[in-house]
Amino acid sequence: MIMGDLTQFHIPIYQRRYTWESNKQVEKLISDLLEFDVEHKDNLRTDYYIGNVIVKNQTRAMMTERVVIDGQQRITTTILLLCAIRDIYLNKIKSDVAKQAARNITKSLYSEEDGDIKLKLNNMEHQCTLTTLLKGALETITPVDKKTNYWKNYLYIYKKLESMDAEQFDRFVNILERVKVVIIFFDDDQDENSVFESINSLGKPLSGSDLIKNFIFTFKNFPCSHSDENYLTELYTKNFESLFSHEKDIEKELESFYREYIAIKTQTLVNKDPKIIYYSFKKMTGEIDSFNECKDLVIDLIKWALIYQTLRTGAHKDIDKNHSEYLRASFFTYATLLMDIVDKSSHVENNELIIDNKQRINDALRKVVIYDVCRMLAGYPEKQITRLIPTITKKLEKQNENYFVDYAESFERLVTSTAEGYKQPSISALKRSVVNVDLYNRVKKKVLRFFILLENSGKNEYISFENDLKNCQIEHIMPQSLTGDWGYISEDVHEKLLHTLGNLSITFDNQELSNKPFFEKKKILESKSRITINKLLLDYETFDESAICARSLKILEMFLKIYGIYNKSEFNKEENSVDWHENDIFGDDFSSIRVSLSTNRGILAYAKFVQRNKFIVEEGSTASANIQPSLQEALILKREELIAKGVMIPDGDFLVFTKDYEFTSPSQAAGIIKGISSNGKNDWKDHLGASLNELGY
Repeated sequence: MIMGDLTQFHIPIYQRRYTWESNKQVEKLISDLLEFDVEHKDNLRTDYYIGNVIVKNQTRAMMTERVVIDGQQRITTTILLLCAIRDIYLNKIKSDVAKQAARNITKSLYSEEDGDIKLKLNNMEHQCTLTTLLKGALETITPVDKKTNYWKNYLYIYKKLESMDAEQFDRFVNILERVKVVIIFFDDDQDENSVFESINSLGKPLSGSDLIKNFIFTFKNFPCSHSDENYLTELYTKNFESLFSHEKDIEKELESFYREYIAIKTQTLVNKDPKIIYYSFKKMTGEIDSFNECKDLVIDLIKWALIYQTLRTGAHKDIDKNHSEYLRASFFTYATLLMDIVDKSSHVENNELIIDNKQRINDALRKVVIYDVCRMLAGYPEKQITRLIPTITKKLEKQNENYFVDYAESFERLVTSTAEGYKQPSISALKRSVVNVDLYNRVKKKVLRFFILLENSGKNEYISFENDLKNCQIEHIMPQSLTGDWGYISEDVHEKLLHTLGNLSITFDNQELSNKPFFEKKKILESKSRITINKLLLDYETFDESAICARSLKILEMFLKIYGIYNKSEFNKEENSVDWHENDIFGDDFSSIRVSLSTNRGILAYAKFVQRNKFIVEEGSTASANIQPSLQEALILKREELIAKGVMIPDGDFLVFTKDYEFTSPSQAAGIIKGISSNGKNDWKDHLGASLNELGY
């Protein structure tokens, strides 16, 4: 196949990279060949079958090439094996016969007359390295070449062959004459796209990004010259894929990008499954019928990838660093929204993101930070909004087609008036929750980022989210294990307030503080801590229940003032003052009430108990994706029914309600939501933490 003719093998751009490794697949191939020789040395009629190779003969510009649909890993490794054999002939054996054999191999791999090579990579990945090996010009190998799998595998094979004596080497070369492969040829008019999909379904799955490349670059609906193909593939690899070249897992990160790209275009966040990402992209894009359509698609991918990577891993002088880095911890929750914010106030020029209106971008980012922090402080699970965020741009456009002119105001208006479960909590709601919610166990890393966000506000010298955060830790002021010095704290108070905001702070030396009494911690923090927020502790002589609750409210007040949403009258309003909206009571007879159910695993659901006989769980509420063995069979069947009807849909570790749904009782709703049989009248509570039982329902 390789030595038999001079037809060039063409590895199309959509094929995955050359991934075989020297100490895995290459070593196994050589070991298998040597074992085959030992086992069948006396039976010369037995052949070693290396598998199938599927190619499509394609003629362009009067030249025929073989497009490799399946088998590129084996073809490439076999060619590297021939390169190594040639170089053993030249460098070790050196006889006239060996030199002639080396020349014969070289002629099959490389033409000195026109520079044609046997194996052409259309994805431009290390083509220079491969060409150097095919030519045998090892003296020109560079340090960059030596990092590629092509060089590593060639060198491994060469050393393996070099260690053999003359007889062993000859026997190994003779084995290759008994290696057989089945070649399946496809006609020029056959669709390799569908073939590629079906092959992928049988073997090791290709990534979604590989399948998408296959779809974009098969050019099945229009003629594409070599020059046009080279232009498109270079545009894709150098301007798009190169944006992800520093990633540890390029395929995974490309899949993540494509998922968000689809969400930007369709307002739907599809499942993470590579096949679903691929088919969703294919359905969204439709047929690519011309060179210009293909070019426009690639250019659009470049634009969105540049925005995506700038927000996810990069930096831009015109984008607020404190806010963009804070949001990075929740990037995939807000990705489509953040990308739209930047897109509406920027353009791409010479592969560079140019910000046209930095004030508009940064004002909008500030509002997203406010929304995120408020939901975190209220104890709302982040996963609850993952399906909402991709739809926000459509909702904003519905309100006002020019929503982006004042993006910040448009976004704030939407999230403060949207459905419960998605809504930005009010100041009154935050006051109630911030003194009670266990933030440490729920969102420890996010609390750390929140404190740094506050610390950086209004300062020229930032604590870096990317670097300084590694040495920063959450400190419990009232320690997790009470000592005699903390004997004035009751067990109930300790359990209730240990992980709440008021008892948490940050330090770069957690070990030094440990379980020390409060007055010692104050001294250490006053003299050594560079964290401004720790200075609040100096206001307290004793750190007891009232101090912890007061500090929670003080930190909340600090945040509200920094971000310009502080309302003095609302913040100072006494909790026992009557405000029917805030107390979530409906109707003149006080027989209807709004309640919530939450767990330490992040489940959060809201419901209306109307006239004591209608129990309605609200859209956006979350439920456990798993069930416990004790869950009643009737509730299991009801869960399955709700999932089948799309009332609850999977979303990571949770199920999310897609619409309001009426249950027969609070207990039925609680059992289905928690995945365990439960007394709903104890689980569902009002805004002050009183259960339905305690309220007399």
